[in-house]
Amino acid sequence: MGMKRVVIQEGGSLPKVSGPAAGLLSNIQPVEVTADANQTITLSQINAGAVFFTGFTAGRTLTVPTATVLLTAYSDMDVGDAVTMFVSIQDAFAGTWTAAAGVTLRGRATTPASSWSAVSIVRTGAATFDWIVL
Repeated sequence: MGMKRVVIQEGGSLPKVSGPAAGLLSNIQPVEVTADANQTITLSQINAGAVFFTGFTAGRTLTVPTATVLLTAYSDMDVGDAVTMFVSIQDAFAGTWTAAAGVTLRGRATTPASSWSAVSIVRTGAATFDWIVL
């Protein structure tokens, strides 16, 4: 999935640049992580659209990527643009979110055990993002 600004066309109208709500989530290819350790969310997991953790034997920390990493990967993002992904914890232990440089955590502080969260990654400034856990 990720973020790439593309030209879209609706019902025979003139093409326009895509923007918020221009399409539905598609091409989700979940990535399984079996490691029993604290994790940093990777660009490949974001681009896959979903990541699920299956090896936790205790609560773990989920660290978000830095704003620099996100800006490098998603250079087409304008302020207000967003990327959405899903995070699932398959085990009986929660994942607690941790911020990184230039990224502000909003929403839930954890993804509960045996549950999932939608995550919206929103560009909020020239070098800042919100990581909103729903």
